[in-house]
Amino acid sequence: MHIVVVLQFLLAVAYLIVPLVGHRFGPAAQQAADTEIRRQGHDSAVLTKHGLDFSASTASVAVSMAIAMGLATLAVLNLGDRPLLTWIFQPILLIAGGFITTAQVFVVRFVEAALRKSGTTDIDAKALIRAADAAFPRWFRFLVVTRFLLTTAGSAAVLLFLAVR
Repeated sequence: MHIVVVLQFLLAVAYLIVPLVGHRFGPAAQQAADTEIRRQGHDSAVLTKHGLDFSASTASVAVSMAIAMGLATLAVLNLGDRPLLTWIFQPILLIAGGFITTAQVFVVRFVEAALRKSGTTDIDAKALIRAADAAFPRWFRFLVVTRFLLTTAGSAAVLLFLAVR
C-alpha cells in the first residue's frame, strides 16, 4: 500500500507544480511564440485561431490544484486502508489525464496535425514550439514528461498494486 501512497503523492506534486510553472512562465512563452510566428511571416492571431496558448489560465491552474488535492486525499485514505475512492477516480485520471498529458508531451506532433488539418502548412511548428519552450526553465520539460508517466503508467501501477494486495 505504501507504493500506492507514494505514487499518488508524487502525482499530486506534479499536478501542483506544472500549472504553477506554466502560469509563471507562460506569458513569456506566448510572447516568444508570437515573435516566432511573426518571424515566419504570419500574424500572431493565427496562434489564437488554432488554439495555441502557452500560458496556463487561472481555470487550468484551479483544475490542476483540485486534481492535486484529490490525489493527496486519495493517498491519505489509502494510508488508512480505504481504497474505494481510488478504485473510482484513478481510472478516470488514467484515461482523461492520459489524453491531456499526452498532448503536452507530444506537443509538436499535435500542433503539426492541427495546422495540417486546417490547411496551414507553411508554419514551422518545431521552431514555434522551440521558441515557446525556451521561455520555461530547462527542467520543466522533464517535469511534464514525468507527470505524463505518473498519470499513465503510475495510475496503472496504482490500480495493479491495489488489485494484488
